[in-house]
Amino acid sequence: MNGTLSKWSAILSLYCGIALAASYIVAPDTPEGIIVPLLMFLFYSAIIAGILALIFTMLAFYKKEEGYMKMIGPIVLSLIVLAFVISFVGIMFIGED
Repeated sequence: MNGTLSKWSAILSLYCGIALAASYIVAPDTPEGIIVPLLMFLFYSAIIAGILALIFTMLAFYKKEEGYMKMIGPIVLSLIVLAFVISFVGIMFIGED
């Protein structure tokens, strides 16, 4: 569990989840002013962090790092994607009223 790639993968995937959630929690219905660049930073940095987390996970598997930390990144990112899919499906069914 002493691999640095595994730790960075976990840290970046957690940041990805927190930044995505924060960008949707903070966003008003009609964003104006300084909130627009803040939302853009949170959203795009979350996407970049998620991609980097997956890259670090692949490198950790390639270098055969020991421990379970290298699996935290893909699991967290999968849960984030699952939450978005469930919310979009829910919006589609609620919107059909």
